[in-house]
Amino acid sequence: MSIEAYVASEPDKSESYRPRDEIDDVREAVRAHALVEVNSPGRLFQSLKTSLRFAAFKGTEIFGEHFQIEELTAMILQKMKDAVDMEAGEDVDTAVFGRPFRFSTNPEEDRIAEDRLRRAANLVGFKNVLFFYEPVAACVEYAIEGDRKQNLMVVDIGGGTCDVCIMEFGGQQGSAERLANSRILGVAGVPIAGDAIDKEITRAKLFPRFGSVTRYGPSRLRLPQYIYSTILDWQNIYKLNNEETINWLAAVMSSADDPESIRALRSLIQNNYGYPVVREVELAKKRLSFEPETTITIQGNNIDIHERLEQAEFAHIIEYELEKMLDSIEEAEAAAQITSDQIDCVLTTGGTSLIPAIRNMLVERYGQERLLQRDTFTSVATGLAVVAQFS
Repeated sequence: MSIEAYVASEPDKSESYRPRDEIDDVREAVRAHALVEVNSPGRLFQSLKTSLRFAAFKGTEIFGEHFQIEELTAMILQKMKDAVDMEAGEDVDTAVFGRPFRFSTNPEEDRIAEDRLRRAANLVGFKNVLFFYEPVAACVEYAIEGDRKQNLMVVDIGGGTCDVCIMEFGGQQGSAERLANSRILGVAGVPIAGDAIDKEITRAKLFPRFGSVTRYGPSRLRLPQYIYSTILDWQNIYKLNNEETINWLAAVMSSADDPESIRALRSLIQNNYGYPVVREVELAKKRLSFEPETTITIQGNNIDIHERLEQAEFAHIIEYELEKMLDSIEEAEAAAQITSDQIDCVLTTGGTSLIPAIRNMLVERYGQERLLQRDTFTSVATGLAVVAQFS
């Protein structure tokens, strides 16, 4: 993959980012307006939903104009609102919104995220907003057309969260009757999913090619960890692109045992190559869902990386993430007060659920015969539509 420079950046959204707490006498006001840039280079935002939880992140500057996070989220929601109004032939002011079981493991951050999402919905004209857990919606999507009694589990793993739901459905026929006689037994979740897995691949396979294990100077030091913590969130690499850091890296290169890796690091920073790098990592991860091995290829100015990655090594790299996902599954079972052998069917949804190591974990616990893959990207939305119909 040949890479080109990307400009502009987002605020830090990593798990380690904790902006200083601010105590406000009043809640944030929200300005409602939009700026349209014509023939501009553009500005890319990634995983805005993840940023909703940070209390001190009020917004960011775009081409000299400050936008609050509610406004940025509202720009996305406005497209949806316009499409819904056109389809309905009227102004729709009530909506069911999906949300993860936990935006954050911190209850206050979880509340902040939901409040901000509600305000963004209000900005575009949704006056009445009902929040519904996404894994519960996926349960409803599958079971609503059935007619048998069953305990159903959904494991929903997307980009930001792993969510698990266990529901009991009776033997009634008809969508309304079946939904009315269903019961949520247990819900759990953790804010670890596809984005976290991408970072682990970057740490394990790419950081060494950008100098993380290189030694320099008389004391044979390693490069500071803060450099790599910043690189993990590609939108923050610009913070390193200053004269002091670039000149220091040039000095490090003269005494490094692997100067080419430091040269590649300088190029990564100076050319703001972060997004193309993380994009290639994500694509490699997706390829490993269907192929036994792949190659992470990144080529640019002073960067020439070809890293082979096999499924077995991939599974080893993400052991921590797998453990946390399994913890969520066990938490849901404990909340439901049932054991794994009492679950009749396990549905998986979300793009990250396609990863073979995750599939193998579920097969080992529940058996292949009980696993069923639902539509990766639409099952939650379909379930929310069913809930909205009967709400």
